Amino acid sequence: MLLENAMRQVRSERALVILHYAPILATPVGEPAEIYPFLGSSRLAETIDRFTVSAVVHGHAHRGAYEGKTPGGAPVYNVAAHVEKPTGRPYALLEI
Repeated sequence: MLLENAMRQVRSERALVILHYAPILATPVGEPAEIYPFLGSSRLAETIDRFTVSAVVHGHAHRGAYEGKTPGGAPVYNVAAHVEKPTGRPYALLEI
């Protein structure tokens, strides 16, 4: 898998994973249930959880929720433009 190969090359204390699709079900919540299979895949989270990851960001789920966690505890943020951020601004600032 391309993501796994890329993660194996990371040599830093902090790693930010940037995806188009959601790696967990928590962040597409708010989208119609019938389109969930087209918004992401838990296989992404399985790969992410094999590595030390500071945060994961994705878009694509425009009506989804802002944040969640992978089963291994990596924080996941849906930064799609239409998703309400905690600051009320149209962008997110993350401290990793």
